[in-house]
Amino acid sequence: MSTTSPPRRTGGWEATTLRLLTYPANIVLGGLVAFVLAVPLVTLLPVAVALARALSVWHVQGDDAVVTSLLRELRATWRRTWRAGLVVGVAVALLVIDVLFLLSRFATSGAGLAALLVGAAVPVACALLLMLLLVPVSSSRDREGDLRSWAGHAATLVVGSPGRALLVLVLAAAVVGICVVLPTIGPFVLLSLPLDLAVRTWPAREEEPGDLVGDTE
Repeated sequence: MSTTSPPRRTGGWEATTLRLLTYPANIVLGGLVAFVLAVPLVTLLPVAVALARALSVWHVQGDDAVVTSLLRELRATWRRTWRAGLVVGVAVALLVIDVLFLLSRFATSGAGLAALLVGAAVPVACALLLMLLLVPVSSSRDREGDLRSWAGHAATLVVGSPGRALLVLVLAAAVVGICVVLPTIGPFVLLSLPLDLAVRTWPAREEEPGDLVGDTE
């Protein structure tokens, strides 16, 4: 006599638990892979663009293979982003070196001037951080565009929703600050968490899921 096993129940606490664990797993794993790829700094912008697009695919389409999507999107967008990535990488490196040098001068007689220059660097750092958030978000909303169109779209997002842009900037700066205080968590959330906040703030259009398929060049 053959027996048939009862159908497996879907849902319940097991499914809920798995869904809850998916978010931190994707943030941590995607963030770690992105951090490793962005270590040379000149790859920071291309990796940020790829990660934002991968996160958007996850939230809109439900494809939770964020690491796989990240690598696919990096390959798809590399030609459109690598030149700007060189400029952004150099700018980030110079900014970090300048700030570290100025902070080292606080214990000298030129502390007043150093504090003034550090204060002047803050708006530059904020603008750079906002660009590293909104250009990738724009690429997830206009997947066929180029860097120029993404930059224009990013400016539109700031002008159209300055409150949301300020909130995302403050939250991202808070994440960066926490990672500076607790550097051991930096590789896991420094890139993925701020970008996830930005992608959720300006989600891609769900009515056009075809636009979310990783394109190739």
